[in-house]
Amino acid sequence: MVCTTKDPYKKKSDVKSFFFKQFNSLCFAVFKVYDHEVYFASACIILNLFHVMVLCRKPMRTSPIYPIMAFVALMDILVMLYDVNRLAVEIVQEHTDCFSLEEDFTVQQMEVFWDCFRNYARRCSTWLSFCITLIRVLVIKYPLNNAFSKPFTAIYFIFGVILLCAPIHIIDPYRFTIDRYEGDAYWNCDDYPVAYNRYYYIYDSEFYTENDQIVAKVHKIADGTISKLLPSISAIVVTIILIRQMKRMKHVQSTSKSRLSRSTSKLVLALTIPYFFAVFPLGVVCVLSPFSFTNKLPDQGLRLYAVLGVAERLFSVILVISTATHMMVCLIMSSEYRKTAMSFFQCKPAKAGNLIKVSNGRKCTDSSQQKVLYV
Repeated sequence: MVCTTKDPYKKKSDVKSFFFKQFNSLCFAVFKVYDHEVYFASACIILNLFHVMVLCRKPMRTSPIYPIMAFVALMDILVMLYDVNRLAVEIVQEHTDCFSLEEDFTVQQMEVFWDCFRNYARRCSTWLSFCITLIRVLVIKYPLNNAFSKPFTAIYFIFGVILLCAPIHIIDPYRFTIDRYEGDAYWNCDDYPVAYNRYYYIYDSEFYTENDQIVAKVHKIADGTISKLLPSISAIVVTIILIRQMKRMKHVQSTSKSRLSRSTSKLVLALTIPYFFAVFPLGVVCVLSPFSFTNKLPDQGLRLYAVLGVAERLFSVILVISTATHMMVCLIMSSEYRKTAMSFFQCKPAKAGNLIKVSNGRKCTDSSQQKVLYV
């Protein structure tokens, strides 16, 4: 833990001492919240499960945006399962006298597996969130090209992101090594508290840390740049383009189609902006973390690794909260989502709204038709 009660600047500088105390107060508050992140994650899993079920219903299959939203929610669930797995192990420990040798090795393997899977799922989630904004811009900018508005287009983006995130993920399984404690001290369940009765432990592998941690440094910088900074910066650029396109649409004659298009664009902005507000700082932390490797103790001052440690935990919690709000945002801003969610919770069969088809420059005039084919 990077928080400390000892003020190294107390007799040197009043200004540094003041900022150190403020940072330390923030540090303890962040770590206290971070220790309870699993409860935020559990709530996020429940909300995202309902979110996926609603997005997969037939009325929501009118745009590639909604299938991608469903896949993002699914990836977020997989990310949160890492915390749930750790909580489950702690609960089992509290009600078990001791893990057997085989059980403890399996527990450590699951820890490594979920850590690797969490990293991959988060990378996919970040890039897919960017894809949602990109698709929205393409639909508005090229309204005559129906390829961007077909639901099947989502499959190409999803598989493209999965392949894009695969190379950076190759190193993840080789980051850790599981080794056995030496001696009998950790094997006697009668002499030590349950929490410390472990046969195996996890540590960074030699492959990852040898040669002055060159592999670790390159991997962290590449991961932070490709998986977080690049999609975040791209999302900012695409968001600016989307806002400009929305301003231009205000001067167009208001129709049911244009109103629906504007509401969809606002929904996309409401979902992506808060998300990347948390992802971008995490990317900065990941890129700077190799430069904070040091053997110095936290008591020696306000070092870079201390600031990065607090920032990482703070924005990780913000990211969890952000993903938990996606369903709420959709309920507030999308009437179609509200109707579909209502029918889902009432266990009613899903009914797709009638479509307004545009063909040869003429729009159907049937008064019973209520929904535009592409949004």
